[in-house]
Amino acid sequence: MGVVKSGDAEKYVAAPPEGIFLFLVYGPDAGMVRERALTLVGKRIDDRHDPFQFVEMSGDEVAADPLMLLDEANTRPLFGGRRALLVETGSRSILTALTTLIAAPPEDCTIVLSAGALRKDSPLRKIVESAKGAVAIECEADSDQDLNALIDRSLREAGLVASPEARALLVEALGEDRLMSRAELAKLALYMHGRERISAEDVEAIVAHAARIASDRVVAAAFAGDAAATMDAYFAQGGDATTLLVGALRYVITLHRARLAMEREGGRLDPGMTMMLRAGFGYMMHRALIEAQLRSWTSARAGALIDPLREAQTRARAHAASARMEAERSLWRVARAARH
Repeated sequence: MGVVKSGDAEKYVAAPPEGIFLFLVYGPDAGMVRERALTLVGKRIDDRHDPFQFVEMSGDEVAADPLMLLDEANTRPLFGGRRALLVETGSRSILTALTTLIAAPPEDCTIVLSAGALRKDSPLRKIVESAKGAVAIECEADSDQDLNALIDRSLREAGLVASPEARALLVEALGEDRLMSRAELAKLALYMHGRERISAEDVEAIVAHAARIASDRVVAAAFAGDAAATMDAYFAQGGDATTLLVGALRYVITLHRARLAMEREGGRLDPGMTMMLRAGFGYMMHRALIEAQLRSWTSARAGALIDPLREAQTRARAHAASARMEAERSLWRVARAARH
């Protein structure tokens, strides 16, 4: 019957039309895809935990035995009522099973297919989009607006208020996966039990990726030629020196490889940007800052810092008392190299 675009998907899955028996939920955010698939299931049956009403199936199993899907779809619940199937598609084609199912739709059974990102000409999309009683639901990753709305809703429900610094850190640390974002926010709410105001330190202490983002900010500033203010703030908030050194080494290795890729392509920026973003540095740096550092550093200058940073990290791990001194000395060295 067609496609539900990502912007309309949330509203659609909250009230799916009764005339649809087959849904394909797809997109790059696996957590969002599963969340919406389960929401559809919950709208069609009374109890998702009842094995007679709800069955999860592997797409590879269905591909190996196409009649399995038809048998499950036409099985009646033991105590009556409606039934739902959730099929997580894999690498093997389930088109044979779907063709049979679409030709003879089951009564009182909803089938929800979940998949990763699919091209417009994907055979799975084409068969669902063209079938009567079927619809494909697009799930793009959360936009900044979506993520802010999710944070607002979660904090409001938990009776929490985040400081501007804590909120900015949450936005940077979350958003890769809808279910993971919800889990991290739930974990934060549990951690804040008995308190109302969330600080940046609270986020760094409990939310995955947040501590790394805090240290990566210091590293980014050092590679731009200024380590003083960010490093002082980092240690004032209880930042870990070894984490800082690990982050600096990870960054300089990635920067070195990115510059080598650019130099092989005649200085073209795209290969270097792709490498930096794939390494995860887009979460803590604006694109303009990454571009500026790729232009200002050479592979030789970045490569010259790898061994000194590796040695400083080894010394800091061996002698915890001197870890902060090693981190400060190393980041000042990076900042001096950046300025010159």
